[in-house]
Amino acid sequence: MGQRGSALQQEARVLLLGLDSAGKSTLLYKLKYNESAVTVPTIGFNVEMLEARRKQDSA
Repeated sequence: MGQRGSALQQEARVLLLGLDSAGKSTLLYKLKYNESAVTVPTIGFNVEMLEARRKQDSA
């Protein structure tokens, strides 16, 4: 965890678990690139870094 300007940055680790052909890699790439990707069966595992921002509430 670090600081950028005056905003506190939080870090989280997320683990996607599921059955074979359940769409885990598809969901991961949809979250990262915001588009559908054609994937092949994954051998081993995928690791990706995502940056998420909270939406500001409009008062």
